Amino acid sequence: MKYVEHLDELEHYEQDSGANITYQFIVRPGTMGLLSGGRVRLRGPTAKSEDTHSDWDQVYLVIAGSGSVRVGKKVYPVCPGCIVRIPKNTLHGVSLKKGEKLEYCYFNAFASDAILKRHLKSK
Repeated sequence: MKYVEHLDELEHYEQDSGANITYQFIVRPGTMGLLSGGRVRLRGPTAKSEDTHSDWDQVYLVIAGSGSVRVGKKVYPVCPGCIVRIPKNTLHGVSLKKGEKLEYCYFNAFASDAILKRHLKSK
């Protein structure tokens, strides 16, 4: 494991959740206890599929650009410096209008080792 790495050096991965979206691992699940995380970059127009996570809480840290984040039934505009807290079992998604760009890091907090192991097996 590298202890210091630049965001642009992070490993890319694929996820079927919308057009014009790229993903990179910051912390691959199962490598640092119950924490995982990544970097997401979106270019509008696009919408990241809405979903819920029953086994982990999630936090977004917006580092560049602007867009909208749905958490539950409410839509919030986001910009650099915004922190988005997404409790488990909460519907959430991201959308950008034409010309918008957004970059954020997400962090997942798994509830237990058993849940993390079940998540890893499903991949």
